[in-house]
Amino acid sequence: MAWSQLSLTRVLLLTLLTGAHAAENADKKAGLASEEIVKKTVYTGNATVPVLSSPPTDKWWKSKTCSGSYCVYTNLRVAKGRGIALVTKEVEFQKVERIEDHLNRADNKWEDDGSMITQTEVLEKGPGLTATKKLRRGKSLSSFSPVLLVHKDLFDDIVKKKERSRLLEAAINYLPDETREVFNKQRQRPGYPPGEKPRSIEEILYSHPFEIDLGAGYRQEHSSKHFINYPEVAAFQHDCRPNVAWYIDQNMQHRTTVARKVAEGEELAIAYIDPMMPRKRRSEWVKRHRGFGKEPKGCPCQACTHKNKPTLQRQSDKNMEEIEKIKSELRNHDSQKVTVEMIDKFIKLFEEERLNAKYAEAYELAALNYNYLGEDKKAKKYADLAVQAGIVEGGKDSNDVIAMKIMASDIKGHYSYRFTLKRRGQ
Repeated sequence: MAWSQLSLTRVLLLTLLTGAHAAENADKKAGLASEEIVKKTVYTGNATVPVLSSPPTDKWWKSKTCSGSYCVYTNLRVAKGRGIALVTKEVEFQKVERIEDHLNRADNKWEDDGSMITQTEVLEKGPGLTATKKLRRGKSLSSFSPVLLVHKDLFDDIVKKKERSRLLEAAINYLPDETREVFNKQRQRPGYPPGEKPRSIEEILYSHPFEIDLGAGYRQEHSSKHFINYPEVAAFQHDCRPNVAWYIDQNMQHRTTVARKVAEGEELAIAYIDPMMPRKRRSEWVKRHRGFGKEPKGCPCQACTHKNKPTLQRQSDKNMEEIEKIKSELRNHDSQKVTVEMIDKFIKLFEEERLNAKYAEAYELAALNYNYLGEDKKAKKYADLAVQAGIVEGGKDSNDVIAMKIMASDIKGHYSYRFTLKRRGQ
């Protein structure tokens, strides 16, 4: 059972789209406006883009800003006037249009009015967030709706960067003033004076690579993967061993939750890329997309540098390789190699590597494999832990949390009990 942070979102979208018929052109659909563009010049600090002087505020709108099959779409009324802009294809826009009610359910807030966090300068990273008090594991920190969706194929299908920038800048300029102002805070490049060499929107998307798959629709033959941007979340800096977990819920809302105990004054960080990636790849990504200063360096987090002690770095690399090796065995229902000792070691390696924001899948695999071997007490323990970690990493309504709750409620009645032993004839 693979752990998926976006499983509920995909289920929601697929459910809404099941049986959908080919829609007429959006210009003719009820409730969708398509108007002539009244041009004016807006300087963003990055580009000068002609935009609509006053886009409609009460409906979905298709702009005349297009390139090939990609156009800019907006709705300025969603999320209580926060608004959203899309750079995508017609069929993908229609999927988002159908779930407007879900977009309107977003909280758009920092929990406790933001009293738990403060913005400070983080060494070798730039502006970041720190805790103003001790925070317990499982404490919610934030929940925000998206302001921009961009089809990932755009960057392959439209070769000219200038043309891509024209669409992206127009999309942001259509947003409400307050939302656009929040988005533009992401343009500040770490290590540079304010206003100097600001990030382009394309750079922003790659440095905060949140992604959502809108799923298959009517005659859907191509990818539905989109970059999805939550500007407030950019306040978190990256760490390969973060103390904050995040997920995108069924309403496309981005949620952050404390993944382990946090001390007062400690930096709060999330992982923008998979912490399970090899150290070299993680560090190279940080250097390319989040490097600090005019001569960007690789990832400065402890999991990458280990205080520049090669022995510790090599041991960590070895641990991560072993985690992946054991994981492949635990995922293989036909494996004859899995033992209680192997599962014990798997969990120990996760703890040694401080993978607090990735415990859910590890505990789930441990619970299932302990049960395969008839270790019902250990299976129960880790099924319960998988539920706790799953709520932190995917929300209480995620499919995996529900599955682990069912297992924990009746360990010996679960299909996995003694599954491997029976197959071995024991």
